[in-house]
Amino acid sequence: MTLASELGSSCNACFAFGLALALAASSHSAHAGPAAIPAECGSVSAFEAALRERLGPNASLDATRVTLTPDVSGYRLVVEVAGEQRELTDPNCQELMRAAVVIAIALLEPRAAPPEAPLGAPLGAPLGAPLGAPVVLSGPPRDAEAASHAVGLPRAPRAALGGAAGVHFGTVPNPTLLLDLDAQFRWTRLGLAGGFRALLPATERDATGHGARVSGMGAYLAGTFEPWSRVQARLGVVGYRLSGTGIGSVERTTNAAWEFGPIVAASFTPFQRGPFWTNLGADGQLNVLRAHFEIDHYNDSVFRVPWLSGSLFLRVGVFF
Repeated sequence: MTLASELGSSCNACFAFGLALALAASSHSAHAGPAAIPAECGSVSAFEAALRERLGPNASLDATRVTLTPDVSGYRLVVEVAGEQRELTDPNCQELMRAAVVIAIALLEPRAAPPEAPLGAPLGAPLGAPLGAPVVLSGPPRDAEAASHAVGLPRAPRAALGGAAGVHFGTVPNPTLLLDLDAQFRWTRLGLAGGFRALLPATERDATGHGARVSGMGAYLAGTFEPWSRVQARLGVVGYRLSGTGIGSVERTTNAAWEFGPIVAASFTPFQRGPFWTNLGADGQLNVLRAHFEIDHYNDSVFRVPWLSGSLFLRVGVFF
């Protein structure tokens, strides 16, 4: 009898301890609310503030949960409200956070009980309206319409403007400083980019002291593709107008020539906070049209653009 009593007491204690743990876990999960939001995408407090601004300061968010995690296509958003779940993927996590607010509001608002209309009032008439007043039926809330757009329809393109500085190889005689002004328009993963470039002067001389001092001004146009979040590839064309000044001759003559070819580029964005971003990039160019410079009455060209050229750069910019 003593052994049986002790075993019963132990089982009761274990059962009570397990029940307490389950209640604690249930309480924690019930009040966890929004979670798993990366810092660069937003914050839990901002998400809750946006919901309460629409639903009221006393709205209960216990049944609402949001998770935002990195995914192959960028980020994956899961919004759950009282057992109903919606999922979205997008390369831009900040747009996903805005969509999360829209979806959560669309799921929460229908749960609020409509106020009772007074007896005799026409169906759909506002409270306090006199009998016989014209009835205006309201359409779906604007946020619910926005949620349907976020789920099924193409979103509006985003524009970005940035400036870059780096080093360029090949188009002028020696490595030189590259300055770049870049504009982009993005639709989901595809987009279009264009800009202007300046190559600071660089000099080359041969053994006889003859040479050229060459600088360049150029422009480019390229299509963009983002296979993963923060990674972008480009394919397009670029052209430069090169200005060269002869060195080592009696007359210091200046002339210009054109250089043109296809360009391929890749970049990675290590920092993005709000509308501001930075990225590191590299590009390579095949020079189909090769400019060259020569001095009159001299036996050979003093500089000819090689078949290949390229750049390494750091770009900073802002989204609009």
